Amino acid sequence: MHDELERDLDLDLDLLRAVNPVPSAAGGPWGDRPLDADAERALNRLLYGARLRRARLQLVVRAEATVLALVGVLTVGLTAFR
Repeated sequence: MHDELERDLDLDLDLLRAVNPVPSAAGGPWGDRPLDADAERALNRLLYGARLRRARLQLVVRAEATVLALVGVLTVGLTAFR
């Protein structure tokens, strides 16, 4: 009984060693490894690109509203002097 348990344990350890749960850098295109500079830039573009576009759009809309308000005030002000 004891010999069977040791043999089973040895087989289990051999299986675990063969699996090697630590991936290597040469594990193909989807292996776990640090991102290179291009991949980090692409990831940042995906994560923060929409936020920047939205902020830029809000800035443009606010600037247009400010210009239109200024034109309106100037129009009313200049027509009052005539």
